[in-house]
Amino acid sequence: SHTFIVMRKDQDGTILIKDANEWKLFCKLVNDKGMTNLNARLEADIDLGGDIAMVGTSRSYSGTFDGQEHALKINWNSGDRKWIAPFQTVDGATIKNLRTEGEINSSTHFLSGLVHEAYGNTTISGCVSAVNITSTYNGSGCDAAGMVECVRDNANVTFTDCLVKGKFHATTEGGRRYMSGFVENQYGKCTLTNCLYIGENNATTGGYTFCTNSFSGTTITNCYYLNTCGEAQGTPVTAEQLRNGEVAYQLQKGRNEQVWGQTIGTNNEPRLKI
Repeated sequence: SHTFIVMRKDQDGTILIKDANEWKLFCKLVNDKGMTNLNARLEADIDLGGDIAMVGTSRSYSGTFDGQEHALKINWNSGDRKWIAPFQTVDGATIKNLRTEGEINSSTHFLSGLVHEAYGNTTISGCVSAVNITSTYNGSGCDAAGMVECVRDNANVTFTDCLVKGKFHATTEGGRRYMSGFVENQYGKCTLTNCLYIGENNATTGGYTFCTNSFSGTTITNCYYLNTCGEAQGTPVTAEQLRNGEVAYQLQKGRNEQVWGQTIGTNNEPRLKI
């Protein structure tokens, strides 16, 4: 039997996604049909609830995904299933203007608020990860990350104007190792510019506030953090500096196009325009 999947597209062939069903169809086209380079964009906030529908499970996603400043909400209890993230595997993808939020609850490791593993030249910009990750894993580290759990060999991942604000919590002493604000395992290169980490965590050792810096392949420019996540990186800031607009001003960095902003007295921290 043949299943025909009809998805809405714009005149350029970009897939349009307005609800959970359309997100699942998009996953199916990429994962089952091998249409890995589809471009897609969100037209509304989407709530997947407990439905673990991930892009790039059997094949790597390599298209351009534009969240258009919408949120993808999850409430995933993934049990002992590893490699959990809205985008499981990407290769040369572009993900922009997307907010992920909600919960991942797991009894194992390798968990991320946006991408599990990245290959190729992958670009992530204007994204907010507000996913809370809780793991009861009792092995050596829960391997939790806000943006990308693993940057693979020869991969080149660029983060620009991104924010991580989720809470990472390991319930066991062993699980508290290996958590990172942005990237946990890194074998390729990472470049971070104008990024902010304001998440909470109970990390001990083995992780990094932004990403591994034991390789020469890490460049961190104009990045700030409220709390460390493992090893400190970037520039520390206070809650008051976040509140009074100083950090938003530094992140915006004199650009004409409004990227970071803040309503002083209303927002306690800088806001991406999403």
